[in-house]
Amino acid sequence: MEGRCRTVDLGPPVLHRGSRVTGCALSSCVRLGEQRLDDAEGAEVREIVIVTDDAAALPAEWLEEHREGLAVVGMPVMVDDEALPLGEQKLPSSLLVALAEGRKVTTSRPSPGQFLRVYEQLAAHGYREIVSVHLSAELSGTVSSARIAAQSVDVPVTVIDTRTVAMDQGFGVMAAWEAAGSGADRDEIVAAARGHCGNTVLLYVPSLDQLKRGGRLSPSIARLGTALQIKPLLGLKDGKLAPVEMPRTAAKARSRLVSLAVDALSRNGADPGEENAGSTHVEGAARPEVVIHHLADPDGARELADELVQAYRPDVRITIAEIPAVLAAHVGIGVRAVIVRTAP
Repeated sequence: MEGRCRTVDLGPPVLHRGSRVTGCALSSCVRLGEQRLDDAEGAEVREIVIVTDDAAALPAEWLEEHREGLAVVGMPVMVDDEALPLGEQKLPSSLLVALAEGRKVTTSRPSPGQFLRVYEQLAAHGYREIVSVHLSAELSGTVSSARIAAQSVDVPVTVIDTRTVAMDQGFGVMAAWEAAGSGADRDEIVAAARGHCGNTVLLYVPSLDQLKRGGRLSPSIARLGTALQIKPLLGLKDGKLAPVEMPRTAAKARSRLVSLAVDALSRNGADPGEENAGSTHVEGAARPEVVIHHLADPDGARELADELVQAYRPDVRITIAEIPAVLAAHVGIGVRAVIVRTAP
């Protein structure tokens, strides 16, 4: 499948109020529908627009279907100090080659000026308020840039530090978009965004080199992991990456990744049971949901998905999505990330 996302058994389609696929990009760093919903006769008016960043790792398919009222700000990625194009759906091959060869790969936050241009363009489109939903301030200066820009815009801008990243952040963005489309006010949208973040995030990286170079992991943990050849499983604590377990081999790490994901699913209100192969989803019950992120390895991600289904239960909803360039630059080749939706 073309693009960055593959979804396994998504279940019945969900119709979103106010959704409409509209034209092309507003600029090189942001994707936004060209036309307001209130331009169409009888369409629902969206007065509040949602802004986020690439780190939310929103699936390409979802983005294609939810362009109206959403802007995604590109986060700069550099290979050997040369900037990669912003806003591309597919990972640049030059980034993958650079990571494989151990070359210099760095990222930077979007500048306040970049955010200011986006906010002003959205105001010019007629949106009356902006809710800007971003990755943890402990991992990036993106929130700071957004807050600086917000002070210079004529419309109210509320900046949310989700204290998380990847599709855990993405779930918050989706909830905010849905709330805005239903006519919710600013406080309700903010509550929706915050309420759908805070899911279980598990990360396996074969090498800590990229995280160490980028300063996204405690130096002491990075040194210990490198020296002992530990393959740590990481999670998020207080908005920062932190070790969950410290397996000594890649095989053990991958096995524990599945086990920890199953534990999180079970804590979310449904037990796998001994006869999981024959279990069925109870009508009306919440369907367990997992997102698996990978880097240029969809086959490996599908194998992990199969393991989760076998270890848990067959009706688990699994979305497979390649991580965006800004996260790939820090985690490197071979990464596996599992987000178990445990927030309501």
